[in-house]
Amino acid sequence: MNLIIWVIQSFLSATWMVLTKKILENKVIGNNLQTLVNRGYHLLIVWLLFIVWIFNYDIKEAWLTINDYLILIWASLALYVTYYLRRTAYANEKVSVLQPYAMLFQVFPIIIAFIFIATERANIITFMSALLASFIVIWTSIDIKKFKVNKYSMMVLTSSVIKSFQVFATVYFLTKLNPASFYFTETIVILTIAIILLLFKREFSQIKLITKKYAKLLIWANTIIVISILLALTMYTTLWVVLTSLISLLYLSFVYVLWYFILKEIPSKKDIFVTILVAICIIVWVIFKN
Repeated sequence: MNLIIWVIQSFLSATWMVLTKKILENKVIGNNLQTLVNRGYHLLIVWLLFIVWIFNYDIKEAWLTINDYLILIWASLALYVTYYLRRTAYANEKVSVLQPYAMLFQVFPIIIAFIFIATERANIITFMSALLASFIVIWTSIDIKKFKVNKYSMMVLTSSVIKSFQVFATVYFLTKLNPASFYFTETIVILTIAIILLLFKREFSQIKLITKKYAKLLIWANTIIVISILLALTMYTTLWVVLTSLISLLYLSFVYVLWYFILKEIPSKKDIFVTILVAICIIVWVIFKN
């Protein structure tokens, strides 16, 4: 069952990446409004897909402590900051320059989980396979000729660090809430932040800039990413951080296939080679996990 969830989640994540590339090429609204539109639509989808949850809310889930709510608010604020950092960076710098810094998000959670979570240290093979696969992806994504450190690369690096710690806040809440409950609650907090910032900056007028083509891209991308996120959260509840990070790396293979058929971009020999190496790391884990 976990394998089926992973395959579906990886494919959806790759599809979302392709659609996001097109959205960024046709960006017409600002960060705060885009977050409001995206998360507002996420809330609607979660409501429709998990309406049963609304009417069968588990009392033990509802009674979070004050500290829990404070952690949720801080984690949501941190996540909101990563939205701004990444959108700003990718709007002003080439993807090839930023990609190595973005991929560090794959490594940081693995290392942090192994150090601080005892259950994640139970199998050294899982840890080493995940770490090796992550470094393979990062190292091969670096183009020495284009590699540079500037404020935009530092923005992406900062967002990778923040997102890594936010993963553990997510895992913490998944011990108290089911994936739908958590994402529904987090989305409400994110929406509240977006509305406050929009009122402060008076950016609501940008809504008229959304074209039909742009709206369709947003609808498709957000429908796909909500399902992908809910599946990823489900994976965290069963596989935890290190193993989820390992098997999630194979979404790259789906990315290359979709880029070829949709964007007509042919993957390089290096991309294919990296995918094979990551697959080998996962095969090693499958063979020696016990």
